[in-house]
Order: sequence, then structure tokens, then C-alpha cells
Amino acid sequence: MEYVPEGKKWAELLQKQPELADQCPWEKLHGYDWFVLLKELPEFADRCNWDKLTGEAWAHLLMVQPQFADECAWDKLKKKDWEYLLRVQPQFADKCPFDELKK
Repeated sequence: MEYVPEGKKWAELLQKQPELADQCPWEKLHGYDWFVLLKELPEFADRCNWDKLTGEAWAHLLMVQPQFADECAWDKLKKKDWEYLLRVQPQFADKCPFDELKK
């Protein structure tokens, strides 16, 4: 059986049974776990530790839930993250440090 980190298990469980939120150890959720959860259930954003999201997790989350842009740590996004994000959400181009990405 494949090992699945506890945070990911909780994110997937809450997608199916959001009524279990009060039992969730929120501190166990890491960056990509938050993407997995918030892409489907943005109502849990008030519980999110935004600092845990990586650039990749931010890019994926903003592709499907652009309303979280005000929380984004834009400096975490790398060139690849920007490429993915701007294909789907070009309105964020003004946040992209194009000159720095050329280096």
C-alpha cells in the first residue's frame, strides 16, 4: 500500500465529508494539501496557513480559484509556475517579474 501523508488524507476526506472539519488537525496540511482542499472547497480558506503554499501550489490554486490572489506570496512562483498560471489566468501578468525570470 502506498504511503499518503496525513495532510493529504485529510484534504481528500474533507472534500467528501466537509462536516468533519472540526476534527481536522489543520496544522498537518501542507502546501499542496491546501490546494487539493481549496480547489473544491474554498470556504475553508479562513483556516488556511497561506505561508505553507509553495509557488507550484499557488499557481495551481489560482488557476481554479483566482479570488485568492490577495493572499498570494507572488515571490514564491518560479518561471514554470508563472507559465502555467498565465496560460489560464492572464490577468495576473501585472504581478509577474518577467525581467527576473529571464535570468
